[in-house]
Amino acid sequence: MNGNIVLIFILFIGINAPIGVAQSSMDDIAAMQSLPLKYQVLKTNERIFIDGKADETIWKKTPWTSNFVDIEGAHQLKPTYRTATKMLWDDEHLYIYAELEEPHIWGDITTYDAIIYHNNDFEIFIKPFEQHPFYYEIEINSLNTVMDLMMPKPYRFAGEAIMNWDVKNLKSAVHIEGTLNNPSDKDNYWSVEMAIPFASLNTFGRPTTPKVNSFWQINFSRVQWQHELINGKYSRKKQENGKFIAEDNWVWSPIGVINMHYPERWGYIQFVEQDQKEDNYIPHTNQKTAWNVFYLQQLHRKKHGRFATDITALEGYKLFLENDFNNIHYTFVINDDQTFYKIKIKDPTISQVLSLDSYGNYNISYE
Repeated sequence: MNGNIVLIFILFIGINAPIGVAQSSMDDIAAMQSLPLKYQVLKTNERIFIDGKADETIWKKTPWTSNFVDIEGAHQLKPTYRTATKMLWDDEHLYIYAELEEPHIWGDITTYDAIIYHNNDFEIFIKPFEQHPFYYEIEINSLNTVMDLMMPKPYRFAGEAIMNWDVKNLKSAVHIEGTLNNPSDKDNYWSVEMAIPFASLNTFGRPTTPKVNSFWQINFSRVQWQHELINGKYSRKKQENGKFIAEDNWVWSPIGVINMHYPERWGYIQFVEQDQKEDNYIPHTNQKTAWNVFYLQQLHRKKHGRFATDITALEGYKLFLENDFNNIHYTFVINDDQTFYKIKIKDPTISQVLSLDSYGNYNISYE
């Protein structure tokens, strides 16, 4: 093994392991091993008019993302309807255009910051800063009704949605190729166009206008409900017991589990000034390894009541970690009663250093 291991036992008083964050099975972890997708966002000097149509010349030249897949991955059923996005940027905005194939376009939520995913919706998840856990979520339905929020950290780590946060000066528009809320015909698609001001994503006084060739993590989700007609109006379809039939969740970069709030599993966008040859690099190696340790430790604690003192003894080590640990240096510390640990990972091929603890707290630095 090429990795350097430092195992230190330390004493923490009154610290309990986090609850509610364990992966339920080894199969869940296996489903979370796909490489996040990447998209190069081209910088533009052309004025973008936000009308939901994306008919400017630059939009027509802009490539699509790959079509959305089931949130659990390509091994699940292919989505019934096509969804894809395009992106551009300038010095002030991130532009997003999404097209959602849909034969029955409907919606009934018109209140800002209501629970938009109770309608069919399109959702954007943005994490501008790799070294901080907070991220943003924007949801929109076919009526151009928006919900936006900031998450200081994911729900599974006791994060709570900050609903009074707003994307200031957000511009959004919806175009409907068909008719809205008309069950007597078949529609074609609805599309969303947004201009998200970088200044509105400015947190703790840090500038958010991206540098050329820098990366952000991002993902997109489409919530799709089965519907029924009640008195001639669309509604989410219910089972015989009165509960709603579960929605479909279609995404750009698959998560592996039915939960969008795994930012470590989102895709990457790279801000570029001109078309350039696609490369396979994304700053994901250290993150993938550290989170695999976290997932396996959660299973170990679920089975044994304590975290493992030796990473190589984790069930699934050979499958999910051994190859990565042959190419990195790491240190691992754990307290005496095995209820808290922290791992620090450095890949010698890049300058990034990532640390992650059993609470899901992480830090990224550069040496």
